[in-house]
Formats: sequence, structure tokens, C-alpha cells
Amino acid sequence: MRQIEMVAKFVAKVVFKKESEVIYEISGDVQNEEELTSIDQLHLVLCRMIREGKISEAEDMLFDCLEYSDKYILLSTDFYQRLNRLSDEELELGGFSREEVFDGYIDIMTLLGVPVDIFNLNGQDGPRQY
Repeated sequence: MRQIEMVAKFVAKVVFKKESEVIYEISGDVQNEEELTSIDQLHLVLCRMIREGKISEAEDMLFDCLEYSDKYILLSTDFYQRLNRLSDEELELGGFSREEVFDGYIDIMTLLGVPVDIFNLNGQDGPRQY
């Protein structure tokens, strides 16, 4: 759990120049989803999937919709922080482990060009292949 927090703080400081936790905020009216940006819509879908316990499917969607932008880095960080707050039992019910949360976060940050390779403590050479 601390590893995710450590990487999230690093991303907040390096990418967003913030000392505090990075939280994704929707810029439009949540009640009118059609008018939201595609990333805002994705955020709502991912949060819904997490609540429904569809964690593995949510992560697959996050990687499938990959977009190279600061807002996507923010979305991804928020996603993995949400997963990190789940209990081990909740993660397991969603077909996920604590290790997969960390690995997935490192993988997506690497793909997005965020220099988190210093946190690759598990010895992998690069991002997982999807």
C-alpha cells in the first residue's frame, strides 16, 4: 500500500507540482454525461466498475483507452489510488491482488512517459504486454 502512495506522491510532485494527493475532478456536469469529455466519461465508468467489483475489467479498459495527456496521468493515478484503498478481500473479489495494483500503476505510468522506473522494485524490465 505504501508503494502506491509513494509513487502517487512522486507523480503529484513531478508532474503536477503539488505536495498533496492528486484527485481527479470532473470539469463538467456529471448529470449530463453526454457533454463530458471522453476522459471524464471514462472516469465515471471506471469508478462505477470499481464499485461493482469489476476491477480487472476496469483496469483493462483504462489501458485500452490510453491517451497521452496530463489529464490521463491524473485519471490513472486516481484510479490506482482508489484501488489501493480497497481491502485485500475486495481486491480479491474483483480478481486482483495488491501486487497487481502496484504493477499496473507502474506499467501505465511508464507507458505515459512518467519516469517511475526507480520504483520498479519487482525486477521487471518493462511494462506488461496487453
